[in-house]
Amino acid sequence: MHSNVPKNSMAATMIPPTYKSRNAIAAGLLFAISNVTISALQPVITRYAALRIDPLLFCAASVMIAAGCAAAMLACTGEIGLLLEFRYLPRLIAISMAGTVATTLALIYGLRKIDAISGVILLESEPIYSLVLATIFLKERPSRRQLLATATILMAIGYVFGAGHSFRPYYAALLILITPMFWQSSHVLSLKVMPPLTPRIITGARYVYAAIALLVILLGLDRSPLEVLSVPKVLAPVIFTGAFVYFMGSFTWYGAISRLSLAWTTAMVIPAVPVVSLVFAMIFLGEHPAAHELSGIAVAVIGMLALVLGSDARRNVVPAKILT
Repeated sequence: MHSNVPKNSMAATMIPPTYKSRNAIAAGLLFAISNVTISALQPVITRYAALRIDPLLFCAASVMIAAGCAAAMLACTGEIGLLLEFRYLPRLIAISMAGTVATTLALIYGLRKIDAISGVILLESEPIYSLVLATIFLKERPSRRQLLATATILMAIGYVFGAGHSFRPYYAALLILITPMFWQSSHVLSLKVMPPLTPRIITGARYVYAAIALLVILLGLDRSPLEVLSVPKVLAPVIFTGAFVYFMGSFTWYGAISRLSLAWTTAMVIPAVPVVSLVFAMIFLGEHPAAHELSGIAVAVIGMLALVLGSDARRNVVPAKILT
């Protein structure tokens, strides 16, 4: 990547920029750690809902809950009017469509057919998309170590693919596989407007515009009636997903990358999420990974660590003062 990072110094890539205050770094670390737990829950709660609730209804209702939380937050901070700022509107809508509409739909329709553990393995492709996008849009050249790490992740996914039937049907696996691409695309888009916009506004835009889009799709297709949401077994996962997984997940992610950097936050969060997700899937869904799945996850995590630790933690840093 950047030539100013010592090639033989892994520690150098894990040190936040020296001009960041200790309070900003501490807050960023707290956001990142919180995001690990929240992100790890997403494939698990999505799989749970996919088996019990109409997918489109679940997505639309959950995102509307998240939008309500975000709108209330922006109303309290006096920033809600910025969602309609014309100069930012196209990018905010693009962030919403990529980061929320596309990802929620792709993930839940994929997890209707594939269990959470297999989904976790496919989602481990996320740092590869991050590397590709950095190469294309930031003109950064990947190092040999990063290319080797990318090959390791792909090998792990390929091993699980060849050793069993974890990724069938293939169309469902493809939906899950492309989900991280949309996540990373939205992150790249958001960094272009932070600052002057704050993570609060980005979070609000992601869910407010996505809620409108998903509601239009839901009503247009005349799917499950909204009265179904009065059933506690339906409403509870919707509220939990919207308020905690979606809203708090986005807020903690943007809070972390704005105080640290996209690369440094990724180095902390991405490798930890699949391990925690695996534990959650076993506890809450009763899923038990096969030996080849455990091996695939382990190899992929090693590749993810090698990949993200090879990134320059000083790139794409957003001043934390924009949050105050």
